[in-house]
Amino acid sequence: MGDDVLVVVDNTFASPLLCRPIEQGADVVVHSTTKYLGGHSDVTGGLAVFADPARYRTTWHHSIELGVTPDPFAAWLTIRGLRTLALRVRRHEQNAEILARRLAAQPAVHAVHAVHWPGLDTHPSHTVAGRFLSGYGSTFSFDLADTEAGRKFVTGLDLVSLVPSLGGPETLVLHPASTSHRQLTEEELNANGITGGTIRLSVGIEDADDLWQDISQALDR
Repeated sequence: MGDDVLVVVDNTFASPLLCRPIEQGADVVVHSTTKYLGGHSDVTGGLAVFADPARYRTTWHHSIELGVTPDPFAAWLTIRGLRTLALRVRRHEQNAEILARRLAAQPAVHAVHAVHWPGLDTHPSHTVAGRFLSGYGSTFSFDLADTEAGRKFVTGLDLVSLVPSLGGPETLVLHPASTSHRQLTEEELNANGITGGTIRLSVGIEDADDLWQDISQALDR
């Protein structure tokens, strides 16, 4: 990258298993350790990885002075999670592919190509994702008809939990229009690629058929 441009990449959704931005020229890579790195929905934290040792040392000095460092137990939980990261990420992604392909065939999913997982060859970023990633990840979205359909779906689930997080062993669902993005108007939602029926799914490591049974019965509503 150019000397006058600092490139920082948030690699939380991919994890180091699926994307290694520093090898592609990034200066700094950040992760939410709360998500896939910790992997058990029991730690809150974040980290930054630096390509330049001098920039790392400067940032480390300021972090120590300001106190923006993890407590020992949070650090231990993150290191514990790293031990199973490779196993978990691959299982997450295997399940995500099964669910994404089944959802894409469902009449209840509002429009053609309404499953937004880059592993599908219909996704507009499929080719780019294949170039930069070693896998397509396990958090994706899909669209139902409208806001009411989205609300009925997320409240009709039994195994999948309505929780605004991702990257843990359990499958979690989010309805942005009524939760994380509820402050936005319909026009503002649409401008950001979100509809009233958009559902975000963070796919866990449970049995894929169990997950599909729960999703299918919720779609039937």
